[in-house]
Amino acid sequence: MKRVKLINDPADLVSLFHSVDSDARREILSLLSQGWTAISVLTEQFGDEANAAISFFEKFKLVESRWEVKDSKPQKAYRTFYNAFQISSSLSFDEAQELLTIVLMTNRKFASVEKKMDKLVSDEGTFANDVSRKLNLTNLQLKGIMKRSSQFDFKGHNIVRVGGEN
Repeated sequence: MKRVKLINDPADLVSLFHSVDSDARREILSLLSQGWTAISVLTEQFGDEANAAISFFEKFKLVESRWEVKDSKPQKAYRTFYNAFQISSSLSFDEAQELLTIVLMTNRKFASVEKKMDKLVSDEGTFANDVSRKLNLTNLQLKGIMKRSSQFDFKGHNIVRVGGEN
């Protein structure tokens, strides 16, 4: 069955591009597109990068999982959820520039932005407009950062830490 992810929101392009921004992520995604692959196989081939990539892919619902028994032990196996992407969006030049700035930001600079956000986001979450104002970001840039980040996400109009009880 062919499943196509429709991308209408330009900010979703950030997560799509970031999902293949390293050799390891591209290889992992390619392997998962071939069928179910146990997490032990992924970590054996890619080390800690496999767990980080799977976490990122799960946040953006690029993969699905199921439990399998391997060597008499249950473990998760993953495969890609979508076979194709359809991009249907329009951007002004300024919007494209804002999103490409986030996509092309070095990992070091992005980590610096996440560190600043970590200081601003409370345990209960923080209103997104307050964060964008304090970091001098447009709403589109902030949305792009959320699409790239593995540490933060939106919950309504608030920014929350991923994996928290929020």
